[in-house]
Amino acid sequence: MIDFSSNIYNDANMKNLKRHLAEHLDCIHHYPETEPVELERLLAEKLEIPIDCVMVTNGCTEAIYLLAQLFRGYSSVIPQPTFTAYATACRIHHHLISYEKTDELTHLSDNRLYWICNPNSPSGNVLMKGFLDYVVRRSTNYHFIVDQSYEHYTRASVFMPKEVADLPNLVLLHSMSKQYSIPGLRLGYVTACPAIIQRLRTIRQPWSVNAVAIEAGRWLLNNGEEGIADLDGRLEETERLRNKLRKIAGIRMFESKSCFMLGQLEKVTAAELKEYLLNEHDMLIRDCSDFAGLTRYFFRVTTQTPEENDRLIAAIRSYMEKNKNI
Repeated sequence: MIDFSSNIYNDANMKNLKRHLAEHLDCIHHYPETEPVELERLLAEKLEIPIDCVMVTNGCTEAIYLLAQLFRGYSSVIPQPTFTAYATACRIHHHLISYEKTDELTHLSDNRLYWICNPNSPSGNVLMKGFLDYVVRRSTNYHFIVDQSYEHYTRASVFMPKEVADLPNLVLLHSMSKQYSIPGLRLGYVTACPAIIQRLRTIRQPWSVNAVAIEAGRWLLNNGEEGIADLDGRLEETERLRNKLRKIAGIRMFESKSCFMLGQLEKVTAAELKEYLLNEHDMLIRDCSDFAGLTRYFFRVTTQTPEENDRLIAAIRSYMEKNKNI
């Protein structure tokens, strides 16, 4: 199968990491640190921020749920379409959720959170850093959670972790899982002002990050490993793929600043196209009908190798030509 559905870069060379973990599997016989302090210290040094401004989590998802718990009962503004976990976590912790409609915003309290995925999933769009910086600085009554899980999948400018020291109402989410293509290890971290990090530490569960993930994080930081070896080449290939797909009749492809993109079909549904590609060509795309604000005609693809992308283009073109009279 050629998997175009996952946003995760899947060509990273992790042979050295796997070899290191194989040599250190004895760590599974012992409890990890109650809190991954050593890994947080290494991260703080690498990011050039105080250690009380960073907290390692079990992937970004744990951070999302902890933040929803920390601000329990707040009003949360979640522009759509975006990652569905924000709304799920907020519902569990009794937030009043707004999808940024004008009539909703006028009725929200000042205890307000803004959840921003940047780069955004599923679209790959990136909001201008200057715009976000302006909004955060002028809206000091509100808190802004900016999920930068895909920050290593774009050349667009995003917030640097050290900037949180100057912006007490800003929380940044980061993903080592996505940076190094190790989603199975579940490794993320939060950067924020010390007051927020301290409050988050009081509510997170002990041992939430396992010993193998901690060992992997240490090794990656100490050895300066890269995730995407040729990001510029991957982004160029993304643009080529988008331009080829947009020339196929019956498809609209949206702009993207990342390695994945959103498309919209005119007549056939994303589920129908997905089934065809899977059954006839052993390819998998992402049906985006479950994202709020999107219909059953939206799908997402992530750039793979040029050869694999050409096979996808040919397969979609063939399907659309067969169904042009629907």
